[in-house]
Amino acid sequence: MIAIKQKISEINDPNLLEKTGGVVQGMSGSPIIQDNKIVGAVTHVIVNDSTKGYGIFITTMLKEGEN
Repeated sequence: MIAIKQKISEINDPNLLEKTGGVVQGMSGSPIIQDNKIVGAVTHVIVNDSTKGYGIFITTMLKEGEN
C-alpha cells in the first residue's frame, strides 16, 4: 500500500491568477514553489475554489521514486 501525503495549496501569484484564475485543467504535475524552492507538484484543483488545490510533497515523490 502506498500512503500519499498531500497538502492543500493556495495560489497567490497575481500574474497566474490574472491569466488563469487559479488552477486549470492541464496543470497537474506543475511545480509548487515556496521560498524559491520546489516543495511539490499540483495534483488536483478544489472545484468550487480554483485558487486552491491539492499538491504532493517533493519528499514523498522522491521517496516513492526510490522504491
